[in-house]
Amino acid sequence: MKNFLAFGLGSIVLIASLFLGVAFGTETFSVKEVMAALFPNTHTDSTSFSTTIIQQIRLPRTFLAALCGGLLAGSGAVFQGFFRNPLADSGIMGISSGAALGAVFSALLSANFATPLFAFGGALAAALIVFGASRLHGKYTGTTIIILTGTAASAFFSALTSLLVLLKDRELYKIFVWTLGSFNGKGWNELQFILPVAIIALILLCLCPRNLDLLGGGETSAQALGLNLATTKFLVLGAGSLAAAAAVCTGGTIGFVGLIVPHLLRRLYSPRHQLLIPASILFGASFVILADLIARTAIPPAEIPVGLVTSLAGAPFFVFLLLAAKGESYE
Repeated sequence: MKNFLAFGLGSIVLIASLFLGVAFGTETFSVKEVMAALFPNTHTDSTSFSTTIIQQIRLPRTFLAALCGGLLAGSGAVFQGFFRNPLADSGIMGISSGAALGAVFSALLSANFATPLFAFGGALAAALIVFGASRLHGKYTGTTIIILTGTAASAFFSALTSLLVLLKDRELYKIFVWTLGSFNGKGWNELQFILPVAIIALILLCLCPRNLDLLGGGETSAQALGLNLATTKFLVLGAGSLAAAAAVCTGGTIGFVGLIVPHLLRRLYSPRHQLLIPASILFGASFVILADLIARTAIPPAEIPVGLVTSLAGAPFFVFLLLAAKGESYE
């Protein structure tokens, strides 16, 4: 019953969010105008103002926001399950910063065709740093070591990113805004570019639930039940890193999505990853669509980076979690 409620509500919220993202902005369109643009017929003027804006600007941007949110929330759910820690998130752990460094480095080399590969390399490097540090302390779950290592890795990668941005002075402002998180100016070309990688990442995320549920009882118990820890590590770190990298390529560095969404769903529904990961993808997509809508409409006609919106919501939530956790983990 919980599965039905979670997926049903998640689907309804996502559809509603998609409509809001398409209909509202600097220009607001009616339901009739939106439907005419989405389902054109012989009586529809395909060159009308509303149709052009919806089809060429709003629709791809909203899809990109949904894709980015689903990837971030899914990766957050996977990392929290693997580290058995409610504070594990691609942004806090420095994985998003690593992906951003890789993406900016590819731009410096004018190797845009390889941006997802470079971003994945940066994300995986950051994930391995945090994983290695936690293993040195004999466990996956230490809140302090994850936060400290992630903060250090994030600061290091961000510093390198800033250095590369300065070297790319001709595109300084464009890259700077992108690192703050933004879907401005992105369309169908960007969606087609990242969609194959994003689909692979989402499929890999959905292959993780059984392994993570077994791991939740501890390594010894998981191995007794037949779990291969090496395979699980490879799958989880690879899936989470690829998802974070694809999200960064899609919308830049957007923080706290992977922290807020899985945590709330875990409290509301179930800690079982068979439910948690798909539900996180659905609600994460809606969360970023709505955050992007706020970014576009808060101070019209100007636009603020969507990463600032999620940070304003996520930073207080992170402090609340940090105080409430009191060093506890999922073990």
